[in-house]
Amino acid sequence: MSQRFSILTILSLACLSPVFAIGKEDDGSFRSEKKVAAASDASGDVLLDSAIAAFDNYQSITANTRLQVHMRGHHLFGPGTYLQKGPTDRRQVRSEMVLRGRAGKFTFTQINDSNRLWLFEETPETSKLRLIDLQRLRDSGVLTENSLGKSTSFDALRIRGLAGLMKGIQDSFRFGRAVKIEWNEKSVWAMRGVWRDSMLKQMLGIEEGELKDSKWQDRLPHWAPTEIGLLLDAKTLFPYRFEFLTHIGDNPQGKSQLEPIAILELLEIRFDAVIDDSQFDRPSDIRPTDVTKNYLRKANKSTK
Repeated sequence: MSQRFSILTILSLACLSPVFAIGKEDDGSFRSEKKVAAASDASGDVLLDSAIAAFDNYQSITANTRLQVHMRGHHLFGPGTYLQKGPTDRRQVRSEMVLRGRAGKFTFTQINDSNRLWLFEETPETSKLRLIDLQRLRDSGVLTENSLGKSTSFDALRIRGLAGLMKGIQDSFRFGRAVKIEWNEKSVWAMRGVWRDSMLKQMLGIEEGELKDSKWQDRLPHWAPTEIGLLLDAKTLFPYRFEFLTHIGDNPQGKSQLEPIAILELLEIRFDAVIDDSQFDRPSDIRPTDVTKNYLRKANKSTK
């Protein structure tokens, strides 16, 4: 279920969340970049739904990406690229991220050519290439549009790219009012989401009454954000920034203090540019491991 929000998922996407204190005490995130404009507001849930639908308006998307990960004393930073081409049902996606930290250089490349999903990882110790046969999953009924919309389905993020990521966020988080602000000389919608009660109960195995106790925040897996935020372009609703925040304790006033565990930014975005099909070729010549059976088993288990 919530593994789609693990840091490994973020890295694999090579592409993931912004949070601004909307209606809450400022936690200091991006203070130097944030400036509230004369403002209007809107439903965050409605804006997110429209943002997901807007992806179908583009023949292609290209963007540079920038990712930061801060977790358990480890800090990774690096650039990447995101390419998307074609309609939803036959979408091609390439996401790549090169991250560096004290442990060395890590490369994560993920390519969906609409028939195969290639997952390539390079670390200082090893290189690994995995293959998932998407046509086989389609033939098994796993990659239907309905199944891609389910939180527990086969990883829609990897198949649908950014739209799949945002759909996963929508399924798991509920958003309050979005506020229009000026950010980096752009007019954007800033909004913050919190876990849906149904997802928390499923993930933590807790009852309704326990959700009122803030201690549930301390029971989240280390990779799971406490809250999530988005910055969407005020006109196109394209996501500029994602930020995952984790609870680090309460301040003297008893309010939750949050800090980012991952920040993803999309830069130099272009719509409807020509993308050569070679960008979606197999990313490495090393021998791949076919893991299609594993994902079939996972998908079938989630439907029972």
